[in-house]
Amino acid sequence: MPRKKVIIDTDPGVDDAQALLLALRSPALDVLGITTVAGNMPLETTTRNALVVMEHSGREVPVYAGATEPLIEPLETAAHAHGQDGLGDVGYPDPVGKMEDEHAVDFIIRTVVESADPVHLVSVGPLTNIALALTKERRLEERVASLSMMVGSWARGNLTQVAEYNAGVDPEASDIVFRSRIPKTMVALDPVFESATITAEDVDLLEAAGTPWCTMVAKLIRPWLERWPRPHISLCDPAAVAVAIDPAVAEIELLPVAIETRGQHTRGMTVVDFRRGRGHALGILEANVNVELRFHRERFRKLVMDTYLAQS
Repeated sequence: MPRKKVIIDTDPGVDDAQALLLALRSPALDVLGITTVAGNMPLETTTRNALVVMEHSGREVPVYAGATEPLIEPLETAAHAHGQDGLGDVGYPDPVGKMEDEHAVDFIIRTVVESADPVHLVSVGPLTNIALALTKERRLEERVASLSMMVGSWARGNLTQVAEYNAGVDPEASDIVFRSRIPKTMVALDPVFESATITAEDVDLLEAAGTPWCTMVAKLIRPWLERWPRPHISLCDPAAVAVAIDPAVAEIELLPVAIETRGQHTRGMTVVDFRRGRGHALGILEANVNVELRFHRERFRKLVMDTYLAQS
């Protein structure tokens, strides 16, 4: 079976690093490039971190820097969650390689438009780069094969009470992408926290594996376990990669989803209409987003662990 051609758009970030390693190690994906965006950390740091992660993956993939800030508001970073260096302050040395000269938005447009094969996007950061690409080249709406996004929630947020970080840090970009005709899947916080998990014993296995990528994943997860001891660890950004690898890893439903861009207390919220067919109340005439409802826990765990632990 031919490998799925993908571009990974990311803002590493601890869980972004885990997602990148999952994508780069997967035999099902052909990662054409990594595009970085300002989000968890400023762009210079997320680009540096993408290069660091790539060099620990055993793969060589070009890295392209993109948007330095959200479309309208100042950037709100997340050093409190990811450390001052964005990789948990583990102390990784600077990368040997350099980023490409081409801007991430131009790389996305060129690759999707010129490719003879379908190109899929996986977003595990703010949607700024993808929104800019859509605005610059409208043909992307018809040419992007699919978009798997770790974005949004329907019951709780982590940036605010109701806004998930990737959606809420740049609501205008999220709105552009959600209104586009690209076939898209929203991997929300709710099912990820519930069932997109691995176990504490799995982290032991990663530590014992000894490969650079397994060691990196374990080093990034271990502090979470020490800070919040629990039997299962939720893998937010890797969940979006897992869906790109195997859509059947989760149950989905096509639903109307809108991005709140003006609410005083709800700006950045992903408003999911579960009323089945009445999305016109959101200004959406039809269901527009595949929403992940729940992950098959053991299938997800097996996909993740088999991919990380594979030696070749």
